[in-house]
Amino acid sequence: MLTGEPGTGKTTAMRRMHHGLHPDQVRPIYLHDTGGNAAELYRQIACELGIEPEWSRAMTFRAIQQEVSRLARERHLTVLLVLDEAHRLRPDVLAELPSLCNFEWDARGRLCLLLVGHTGLRARLKLAALEALNQRIILRYALRGFDRDTTRAYVEHRLRVAGVDRPLFTDPALEALFAASGGIMRRIDMLAHHALLAAAAARARLVDAEHVARAAEEVRS
Repeated sequence: MLTGEPGTGKTTAMRRMHHGLHPDQVRPIYLHDTGGNAAELYRQIACELGIEPEWSRAMTFRAIQQEVSRLARERHLTVLLVLDEAHRLRPDVLAELPSLCNFEWDARGRLCLLLVGHTGLRARLKLAALEALNQRIILRYALRGFDRDTTRAYVEHRLRVAGVDRPLFTDPALEALFAASGGIMRRIDMLAHHALLAAAAARARLVDAEHVARAAEEVRS
């Protein structure tokens, strides 16, 4: 399970993970529009696996398990099911997920499940009805905002990627950027962008704390 507030980098982390997967070992399935019922979820999974959904939920479920077993048996692949925005999943759908991971009386990992969502997902999994799912989560990681040093390093990295070879933000500006963003990556990007615009409008060579303050006001409005 990967959780974090909006803008902390969950999508970036998933993209990096995906790039590291070996295609001869893992068959990834990514779903993000998961607000429907269990039957709809099974239909989406079936389509991503390249199989035709059946007319009933139970039959679609069996078809999914058969295809996952086939991939494991014939191609030696583990299916990785990534459910993004998992905090939006209905409790009855979350309660169905442990069944997807049970295969033919054995303990072999044929399907791996990754839940990705906002921090509220952790609280939802504490519901008694979701105890079976909660117990099966073996790795939990919560993304948080950067600290001061990492915020500075992140801004400097983004500037280098953009081809800038000199400092553009003063030390007070970087401190103000950290304070206003809370170290949240998406907020840093937005505030830095507006601060650069404010500095350009003032014909300043460097972004200072006042420009960041103006940017924060602009973003709030």
